[in-house]
This record gives sequence, C-alpha cells and structure tokens, in this order.
Amino acid sequence: MRSAASILSKEGDSSAIPSRSAGSLRTVAEIAELAGGLAHELRNPLSTMMINLKLLSEELEDMDARPEDVRRRSLLKVDVLRREAERLQRLFDEFLNLAGPCRLEPADVDLNEVVRRLVEFLRPLIDDKGINVSVEPGEGMVTCWADEKLLDQALLNIVINAQEAMPDGGDLRIWTGIDGDDAFIAVSDTGTGIDERDRQRILRPFFSTKATGSGLGLSITQRIVHEHGGTMSLESERSKGTTFTIRLPRRPGRAVSAEEIRCDAD
Repeated sequence: MRSAASILSKEGDSSAIPSRSAGSLRTVAEIAELAGGLAHELRNPLSTMMINLKLLSEELEDMDARPEDVRRRSLLKVDVLRREAERLQRLFDEFLNLAGPCRLEPADVDLNEVVRRLVEFLRPLIDDKGINVSVEPGEGMVTCWADEKLLDQALLNIVINAQEAMPDGGDLRIWTGIDGDDAFIAVSDTGTGIDERDRQRILRPFFSTKATGSGLGLSITQRIVHEHGGTMSLESERSKGTTFTIRLPRRPGRAVSAEEIRCDAD
C-alpha cells in the first residue's frame, strides 16, 4: 500500500497465471474478447438508464399527478440514473487502465513501506469485516525497481480480492522478501479459494465469480506486474484460501523470459 521456496512448496494446487505481454492486447482475438466483454458489461446499466429515462418522461408528462408526487418519484429515478452513470464511469476507468497506454515512472521502492501504508489505509474496512491481518516484512529494506503508484494499485486489487473472499472474516497474511535478483510480495487469505477451472480464467478481462464488480481488477494487476518485467503466480485450494505472489526485479532492465511467463496448467 519467507523465502520464495516456502511459498512455492506450500500445500494446495499451484498455477502460474496466464500472462499478458506488453503487446499482446493488440492481437485480433484479444481485442475481440475485450470488445465483447465491454459490450456485455455496458448492456445492463444502459438498459436500466433507458427504462428510467422513459419512466421519468412519463412522470413529467402526467398533468393529472400531484406535483409533490411527481417530484418524489422523479428524484428516485434521477438517483438510479446517477448510480448507473457512476457505474459506467468506473467501468470505463478500469477498462482504460487495462487497455490504455501504461507509462511507468520507476524508482527504488521499499515493499515493506508499500505494505505498511496499504494496511493502514485498509485497516477500518478490514477490522469491520472481522479479518485478522498478519504482516511479516522482510529484513531491512526490500526494494525493487517499480512505479510506486501503479504498484500500490496492483497490490490493492489483490488485497480487496482477498477481503471479498472472506465475507465471514478470516486471516490475511502479507509478507515480503528477497530471492536472488527479485523482490517478492505475497498475499494469502483463508477465504473460499478458487476452483481449478476458474484458475485458468481468473485473469481474463471481465471474468468474475462475484455478483458485483467488473472483473477487471486482477487483469489490471497482471498487466502492471508484467509491464515492470515481473511475474505473478497463485496457489489456491477450495475452501482453504488463496495466495498471490508478485515477483519484481530489484534493478532496472531485467527481461522476463518466455519460461517465466508461460502458463503451466496443473
């Protein structure tokens, strides 16, 4: 806002997340998928807005209705229109974060400090949800070469996802460390876990197992990580929880190999 070996040896199913290279969004198949997903997400709020505009028009044209009743019902419909407009704005903002240009402003960033700020920011929400937080910072400064604001966003998406996976409370563990040329940060929850089938789809734009939300948060996180030359993996076991691990280069200029970013479907 602890070593890599201990992360990867943890019991439960483990999968490397399908990656999205910097230029792959320009492929025809992915553009079609993005367009189709966006159209699907736009349909419901636009339909709601059209219905309420029609009803609002009928209200205002009703000359026999009492003015105070017309005003009350009209304000209710205007409130629905406002909420749906805000929903569309959030959707477009998230879509642009995923598909638009990603301009990095990297510098040395201490992951321990990023975690400290994030937990402090989310503390009221976490406490209200009955979630116990355990932070295990790596020794000294766990620095990497990153855009701090984008890294904050990427980590926030993962922690929010973890919180939503624990509607009845649970344990949230966040730890950092150094492993060779990489710094890593891991986020583990004791939530519902992710089905094996869904693990291969979890980063597809607009895919979500939740009733609300755009399904873009983890896709945006994945893009941010790979724009930094990093990798992201997950381990998950149904009804036991999920661990996301982000690995980022400690120094600028390290390229990500094809082996690191390929998808291993276990």
